[in-house]
Parts: sequence; C-alpha cells; structure tokens
Amino acid sequence: MLSLKSTAKLFFCAMLVVLHTNSAFGAQQSKGTAKVTANIPEFIVLHYYSTLTLNFATPTSEALDEGESEYKVSWEGEAEGDELSTSSLMDADLEFDGNKTTIKLPNVWAVRGFSKSGNAEISITIPSGGDVLKNGASTIAMSNVQVTDGSNTGSLIKTNLGGIAKSSATFGGVVMDLDFSNTKRSGSHVGGQYTITASTI
Repeated sequence: MLSLKSTAKLFFCAMLVVLHTNSAFGAQQSKGTAKVTANIPEFIVLHYYSTLTLNFATPTSEALDEGESEYKVSWEGEAEGDELSTSSLMDADLEFDGNKTTIKLPNVWAVRGFSKSGNAEISITIPSGGDVLKNGASTIAMSNVQVTDGSNTGSLIKTNLGGIAKSSATFGGVVMDLDFSNTKRSGSHVGGQYTITASTI
C-alpha cells in the first residue's frame, strides 16, 4: 500500500504527463491569402428626350408711326411720293433680318456607365429629311447641330463617364441653328430630327 507521500508523487507525475500531452496537441493555425479580381464590362446608358417642342416667346404686336409723306396724285389716280421701303422701315421690338438664330438647349441628354478610359464619345447627326420643319409651304431649316457638355462643343465630343450612379451622370446640351427665311406661318412646324450617339472609348 502506497504512502500518502508516494501517492502525491504519482499524482504530480500524472499531471505533468497530461500537461505535456495537451501542449503537444494544442490548437494550430494556417493562413492563406486570396487575390480578388473584378472584371467590369463596358456599359453605357444614354438619357435623352425623344420629343422636343420649342415654344418661342410671343412678341408684342406693334403699330409703328413712320411719320409723314407727301404724294403727287394725277387726275387719273396715279400717286408718286416717299414710299415705305425696306431701308426706311423703323425697327420693331423683334428684329430678325438675319433670319437665322442659334438655339441653345441645356441638359437635354445625359450619360453614365463604365468604359476602359473612363470617358465616352458623344456625337450628333441630322438624319435624312430631318433638317426641315414644315407647316405647309412655311418651313424652318435646321442646321449646324452640335452637342456640348459645358467644356466641349462640336458634332463629336469626348466627355467624362463618371460611373453608373445617377449622381455621377454627365449632363449635356444641344446647339442648333434655325433659319426662318422661309417661315411664313404661325403655328406648329414639324419634322425636325437629330440623333445622338453615345459610345464607350
């Protein structure tokens, strides 16, 4: 029969064996690092108005007093004197002798998306037959259409493509010349068209 002292020694040795075993087979750890690559496709969204109605401001109708004139009248009824002519007419509040005016339409298109360069090309053309607005025999000629983003203006421009978020969209306008030299009627003149193309670059 073991003495108390011997029993204590055996218990102590057993504890050392248990501690050694736990140390030899304790928790272990391995690490691995993964590289993550995301391939983003080229993608572009063009926002535009499919119909634009240009409502011109209504000028005030006027009656202009051209002063006095004297006429020599024959007994046969023929009259001769200082007649009104193009060069003598007074200026009205609205004068359009040049017949052509440049129209600037702000923020009528927008683009957003992804491209390799972070940019996009925006171009504008007039399709066949789209350069004339008509109301019967009364016409308005449309020409020299251009796109603008505030920094660049032309028939083809390069602009920033800031991402897909609406808050990152790039907004732009259209500039065009309208010729009223053959405009005879009031009312709606229809038939004008332009085409905007947005391309990733």
